[in-house]
Amino acid sequence: MKKYFILCIYSLILVLIPAYAQGVTINSPITVNQATQLPHNSWVILNGNIINALPGGINFTFRDPSGDVTVEIDRRVWRGLNIAPSELVQIHGELNQNRGLVSVRARVIVNSETIITRPGQTIVYTYPIPISEARTLPHDSWVILSGNIINVLPNGRHYTFRDSSGEMVVEIDPNVWRGLFINESDTVQITGEIIANRGQPSLVARVIRK
Repeated sequence: MKKYFILCIYSLILVLIPAYAQGVTINSPITVNQATQLPHNSWVILNGNIINALPGGINFTFRDPSGDVTVEIDRRVWRGLNIAPSELVQIHGELNQNRGLVSVRARVIVNSETIITRPGQTIVYTYPIPISEARTLPHDSWVILSGNIINVLPNGRHYTFRDSSGEMVVEIDPNVWRGLFINESDTVQITGEIIANRGQPSLVARVIRK
């Protein structure tokens, strides 16, 4: 049974951390070989090629000069991209260590086309944008926001995030914290996916950087 430690700072419950070994957040590209040495649930960035599809339709072989790793890519993660095996891409995602088998669950794929805006199509931003702009984007767009987490909402997994342009509700699962301790005065960068629900856009956080 998982146990949780709750840290309260300035009357905000901002961190909920499992008692097992924490993953780490890597902020710049690393090799496949380096990624395989990291703990389960670490956030990694890899540069290389998606060279083939594996049985099942959502798993692919990703290769860089240091080796290969299986990458799970859900259909929505492609966001309209068509990638050739010869095309260099960057994958951001979570490392999965399971009984000695290592894989990566991709959350975003970046190439030279991903920030081109097309009407009605999801967009990938590789730099911070204001909340006011994020609120106008299509469902499942990938964004980076910079600001402050100012309070926790009643269910304990949703928070109010604020920058100079406005506020947005952000959903943060316990494992996304990855051992990070913050308070309301800390400026943080949150990366994740826009959820457009009945005119009330929110963000599902995938990584938090202080």
